Parts: sequence; C-alpha cells; structure tokens
Amino acid sequence: MRYEAWSIVNEEMDQAKRQSRDALFTIGNGYFGIRGFFEEDGRGISALGGIYSAGVFGKGSYAAWEGDSRELCNLPNVLRARIKINGRPAEGPGENGLQESGEAGFFQKLDMKQGIYERRYPYTEEGAKAALAFRRFAVMDERWKNVIGQEIEIRAEEDGLELEVEAAIDGRVTNLNLESCEPLPVQPGRNHITRWKTGEQSLHVMLDYKETEIHICQRARAFAAGRELTGSLTNGEAEAGILFRCRLEKGESFRLEKMIRVTTGKESCPQAELPGYHEAEEAHREAWAKKWILSDIRVGQAENPDALKDQAVLRYNLFQLMAVCPEHTDRLSIGARGLSGEMYEGCVFWDNEIFKLPFFIYTNPGAAAGLLKFRYHTLDAARRHAGRNWFDGAMYPWQASEDGVEQTPYNVGAFYAVHIVSDIAHAVLEYGRVTGDREFYERYGMEILIETARFFASRCDWNGEEGVYEIRAVRGPNEYDVYVNNNAYTNLSAAENLMAAYRAVREREEEAEKRFSIRPGEAEQWKKIAEGLKFPYCKERDLYEEDDAYFKRRELDMKRAKPTGKRIIDSTLPYEALPLYQVTKQADVVLMMAMYPSRFTNKQKRTAYDFYEPRTAHDSSLSYAPHSILAAQIGRTDEAYRYFCRSACLDIEDTQLNTVSGLHFANFGGTWQAVYFGFAGVRFENGALMIDPHLPVQWSGLEIAGSFGGVTARIEITGTRVTVKRIGEECGEEGGEADGGGKKLPGSRSTAGARLNMWIEGKQAVLEENQDMITVERGGENHVAAGCNF
Repeated sequence: MRYEAWSIVNEEMDQAKRQSRDALFTIGNGYFGIRGFFEEDGRGISALGGIYSAGVFGKGSYAAWEGDSRELCNLPNVLRARIKINGRPAEGPGENGLQESGEAGFFQKLDMKQGIYERRYPYTEEGAKAALAFRRFAVMDERWKNVIGQEIEIRAEEDGLELEVEAAIDGRVTNLNLESCEPLPVQPGRNHITRWKTGEQSLHVMLDYKETEIHICQRARAFAAGRELTGSLTNGEAEAGILFRCRLEKGESFRLEKMIRVTTGKESCPQAELPGYHEAEEAHREAWAKKWILSDIRVGQAENPDALKDQAVLRYNLFQLMAVCPEHTDRLSIGARGLSGEMYEGCVFWDNEIFKLPFFIYTNPGAAAGLLKFRYHTLDAARRHAGRNWFDGAMYPWQASEDGVEQTPYNVGAFYAVHIVSDIAHAVLEYGRVTGDREFYERYGMEILIETARFFASRCDWNGEEGVYEIRAVRGPNEYDVYVNNNAYTNLSAAENLMAAYRAVREREEEAEKRFSIRPGEAEQWKKIAEGLKFPYCKERDLYEEDDAYFKRRELDMKRAKPTGKRIIDSTLPYEALPLYQVTKQADVVLMMAMYPSRFTNKQKRTAYDFYEPRTAHDSSLSYAPHSILAAQIGRTDEAYRYFCRSACLDIEDTQLNTVSGLHFANFGGTWQAVYFGFAGVRFENGALMIDPHLPVQWSGLEIAGSFGGVTARIEITGTRVTVKRIGEECGEEGGEADGGGKKLPGSRSTAGARLNMWIEGKQAVLEENQDMITVERGGENHVAAGCNF
C-alpha cells in the first residue's frame, strides 16, 4: 500500500486479498455503501457486487430474540459492466498477464478529499492491447443522496480494437455471505429478491423483508473518437441495460458516463430526474470540501518518514465515518460494519454512542443529533423490551434493528450487557455538554434520561450487609466475562444516568411530573441509588477493580494464551474457560477512565493502566484506541502512539483477518478520539474548552477543528504553543487546503462571534467576542480534577 496525503493507493494485484480490499476501498454517502469490487468481473463473488443502502434489509436466517431476524441486503449490482475486446470478455485483472506492480500495472486509489474511487490496469489478451480505467462516486450532495456516478474509459493501444460495453443493472445477485474471518466460506448467500420487473434502463424488485420495493433507473451515455454513440437496450431476466459497440484505432478512447438512481417504497424513479454526470460530480466535490472543514486533522510531518502514512490513514478513518453517516434521515443509525459488509446484519450496538458519536458531536452536531434521535424514535421499542424482561423504563437492545428491536440471537447473553442503556444516556449528556443544544434536550434528551434511569432503578438490588446498591449479573465491555456483579464501567455510567435524570426532574419539577408521570419519591430514589452504588475499589493499591471478583481470579499467561494475532477463543482456550482468569478481552476500566478523565487522578490512571494493560488481549477492535487515549493522558506518548497506529491501520493492514466482512466503524471513531482526546487533549466541559496536549515525538505539530458550545474554531498545537483561531459560520480565509472557501459549516449552531472560555495546560484563557485568534505559550502544569462525584 502506498500513502499520499489525501489518498491510499494499492498497486499490487493480489487475488488472495481481493475481497478484503473490496471492503477497504468502500465509498459511500450515508445512503449507499459501495465496496470496491470490480464491476467488469462476472466470476464468483465479484459478480455479486457489494452495494448496500441504509435501512434496506432482507430476511435473516437465525432466531432473533424478538421479532423476525433480518440482514443487510446486497442490492442489485447497478454498476455491472460487461466488456468484450475483440470478442473476448474482459473480466478484470489477474488472468491476462498483468504485471504485479509498477506504473504500467494495476492501480487502485481512494481519493478521500473528493470521495472518489478509481482503478485502472492494462489489458493484454491474444494480441489485443488496451488500457482500462474506472471511476465511481456516491453523490454526497444532499439533493442527490440516492444517486451514484460511474465512468469507464477504455483506450486502444493498437489499431482495430473491436469493443462492446454493456452498462447493466443486474438483479441476479445474492448476499456475499462474507461474515467471518478468513478462510472464507464457500456457500452462497441468501437471495432476497422475490419479484422483479424490467423497464427501459430500469429495474423494479421486491424484497422478502417487509415486502420492501426497490426502484432503480439509469442513464448511460457513451462516446468514442469524438462522437456520441447510440446504444441498444438489453433487458433480460431480472436485468436491464444498454449495449454500446465501436471500433477504436490506436490512441482513441471509449468513455461511458452512467448515472444511477435508487428509490425505495412507492417513490418513482424517473430518468428525467437524474443529474448530468459532470453536474453531479462537481456538486459531490463541493459537498466533500464542506465536510472536511471541521473534520480534517493535520499532522505535522517532522522528520518522521511515517508521518505521511499517519496523515493518510488518519484521514481514511475520518473519511469512512463521514461516508457512512445517514444524514438524510434520523430514523436510521450506523451499524457496526456500516454499509461495507454483512457482518452483524447492519445492526446498531453500544459502540455507536461511545466510539462513533463523539466525532460527530464535535465536528457535525447536526448529524450527531440525528443519530441520537434514532434512539429517541426507538424508545417505545426499548420500553417494550424492558417490560418483557420484567423491568421498568427503557431497556435498549444490545443489537438493535432499524425499528429498535433486539436482534441478538437468543441465548447469546444480551440480557446481561445493560451498559448499552447508560451508554445512550451518556451520549445524550455529552451531546448537550458540547453543543449546548437545549431544544434537543427538552424535546428528546430528558425523556431518554428518565426512561433509562427507571430501568436502572429496577435493575439494581440493595445489599443490606454492605449497605450498597449493586447491579448484578452483568457483562461490561470485557466480553470475555460470562457475567459478573458490579462491573465498574457499568456502575459508573449507570450512576451518571441516574443522577442526570434526577437533576432533569428537579430542574423542571412540575412539567416533568406531568409529562413523564413521575411518581412521588421516584427521582429521590434515583439519586439515592446513584450515590449508593457499589464501585469496586482497592484502597491499599488505589486501584479500581473491573468487577467485584476480578482480583480473585487466576492470572493468565498471555503469551501462552495468545501466541499469534488470533483471538484467544480462536486459538487456545474456549470462551467458557476465560472467567477463571484475570483476562480482559478489550478495554474496560481503561475505557472508563478514558471516558471520564476528570473523575480520576493521574496516579489512579497510571495504576489502572499498569495493571490492566498486560491483562488485556485486544481481541476486539474497540481496545486499541482507549489504551492510546489513557496512555497519552498519563504522559506515555510512545505507548499512545503505538496504540494509535494499531487503531488507525486496523482495516488497512487487516490485523484482525476479518476486514473482508466489513470495516470496523467504531474503531474509526476510536482513532479520532485517540488524536482528539489523547494527543490534542481536547474536551469541552463546564462551558469551557480544555486543551492539554501530549504530542508524540513522531509529529512536529497537530491541527484540529471543532464546534465548542456553538463556537467553531481551529486549534494548532506545536511543541511550544497552542493557537486557537475562530472559524465562524461562513468559512473564508481560515479555510485552508481542505476547506470549501465560504461554505456553511455542517450542522453548526450560529454563535460565530461568541466568547470562548478555555483552559490550556492549566492556564485560563479567553477568546473574546472581538478576537479572531489567541496564542498561549506551552509549559504550564497540568490541572487534573480528582474524585468521582456527579
């Protein structure tokens, strides 16, 4: 892999890595996710494509806890291109003497600045020579979110090249069924299309889940040797297309421009509403320029040759987060593997709020509000789920469908993983703290806080012997525990939830009692439980215990248990054996401290890090980033940088051997947090911007941006100073290379000239209303607030 500042480039044609690189080169716009498959390849899995649309599902094959199971549906392959050169099919590289690498060989590039995927390679077969090039994009402009653009160019490298290109919509697809680590399964995926009807360059299909209707239309234009070609329609079984033929002499080119539109439900799909190819591409580029204004992070290159790689892989992580967010609706959220693969069936988990959402809170508050509204719209389903399990309030499912129903297979253990409930409450609070959005809090947030507090009040038990409340039979972030009592992370976040709900009621007592039917003494009971919850802690060691039995377990020989990169349960020990040992699958106490940095002293953080880091297997993609954050906060920037690299490159280097089944979107959010909360040390708390940098020696500086209480600003950090520059609602001269020059910021509330209070390395500073910039020399002592009071 080769890295450029705004691109990742692959120049090696390795058939063994084809499917994982299809996932790696995924593009999207929140409406679509399109894997980097070869549209001309009609062989095996490649012929199936790999195109997913947010909210479009087919029937699943397993028994879900509640309701019918469903899975992401692989859409008809709208990019299918059948190419014949001198009568022979050209079905992609690998079979025609393609060079392994080099300028004249295979080339695959993801342009992250502009959201465009391109690929090219030379064709040489029985004396026929041509150069093939492909480009595609999922239009980011909000007017055309359901539109895809495709371009194919074929240049003759010899005289007399007879060319046929069919631009098709191919509905004869199944799901890819790539839902595991390598080696890959060989059985075909499910076919979700039950009925179909073709039209003039259009296809209408019916899916087996909720009888969802999909309408697809395309408009294809082709040019050769300076003239536009006339094509012939090629409708077939569950397929519609148009065929172009031409003869090329050496140096002449054929070019296809194709626009595709996909609609669901009863909405029609007329070709007349499709934008022109160049019009759509220009609008798409402008939309991406706007998105990068607050989202981009710039790494100082220093003398480190790896800094360019750091810059590229970091932007890759950010690009994929923006490309998957469904900003066109607040009725959907982001699945664990986004729209890049079928693993986890497109379901939404706890990592959505804890790992992905903070990126949007700071860089695109409007998108963050939409993701939280998804949880509000599924609140009734969470109430029903709680009632079925004999609890009060709202019990959000561990693995949520688009309508908020628990999709976890029965008997898998979702009943115990209740921290999902307080994770969502925490996200509501974090969104409010950073954005100051009172309207959201009053219309949506309060109700979520109150209903989740009611759940925990019914889930807690009183331990009279110890005089504490407990949350028993739970599973925390450490998924190698079958179940435990009093997981520290769960209890801390539940206490935050309960106390926040108490304050919400006390803030507007009369209104809350009427609107939410608050019973006499109910809010006071929440406060009592929050203050009395057990929090496992060893005073002698000043060490917080993961749960109230962790210290009693056997120590595990990690080298013996994990001799390779494979997970413990895939190599040495069964899942059922792990509760015997002090082993943590992924960050648990470390995550808790990274999430609540001001509630623990630096000494407590160091003690916890030193104890849990060697006991953590990192058998989840959610583990590296929290370790990077906490290592940075305690001043161990070398370790923080090492974990950052593992997080940022997780899919690019396929370290978990399962990128084939889809990208790890929560890890992308964790990578952003490692830089933002770790190296930059930025948070917005109590109405003030906190900046406490811990730059790795590999970087000479760092530049980030964000929205802080509605004030948009860019923060430049070097080894000697911190500079905060106001951006304002309309970006102009402070736009920089990624900016859209005068573009309105995404999702920001307009407080462009407002005062911004700051603490920079313990020094108080203020960006006054009439100031555009402030610089503070570094070198002050860090201020760390201790204690865990809410």
